[in-house]
Amino acid sequence: MKQHRICLKIFGIAVAVTAVVGLTMAVSGNNTASDPLVSLSYLTGTYRTNLLKDVEADIQAESQKLSSSFSQQVSDLKGTMSGQTVTAEKNDFSTHSLTAGQQITVQTGGEVLVLSGTVKVVGSGLTDVTAGTAVTAGGSLTANHLYVAGADCVLEATGTAKLLAK
Repeated sequence: MKQHRICLKIFGIAVAVTAVVGLTMAVSGNNTASDPLVSLSYLTGTYRTNLLKDVEADIQAESQKLSSSFSQQVSDLKGTMSGQTVTAEKNDFSTHSLTAGQQITVQTGGEVLVLSGTVKVVGSGLTDVTAGTAVTAGGSLTANHLYVAGADCVLEATGTAKLLAK
């Protein structure tokens, strides 16, 4: 029993000392503006410098990965393309110069591109794929628009006109 009382006294003294030390530290002003946990000079100096170095190192590493990946893709593409002959695609369009009153027939599935002048549609079945609209009989074609014939269609120049057709 005597030992039990001695242990309680020692424990009580330890609690009291801990409380006094804790209160002293709390009142002493640690972590205030005058004595912060982390100083502003550390944040703007050492920490910032080290952080920027780490970020630059990460960027450099990722840049090298991307560069090597890109180089590998280029090499793969060159390997795939080696031995292949690249030729220009045949141009099926023919140039037509029309004067007033001249007509041209566009077959089903044919395409027309007016370069200059005015051209009107005599029959129906023409679609302006540039604007996404249908052109009715009597309608005029707009320069630099591509037209596709859904059915045989006749075009007539109302003045001098130049167009590409296929």
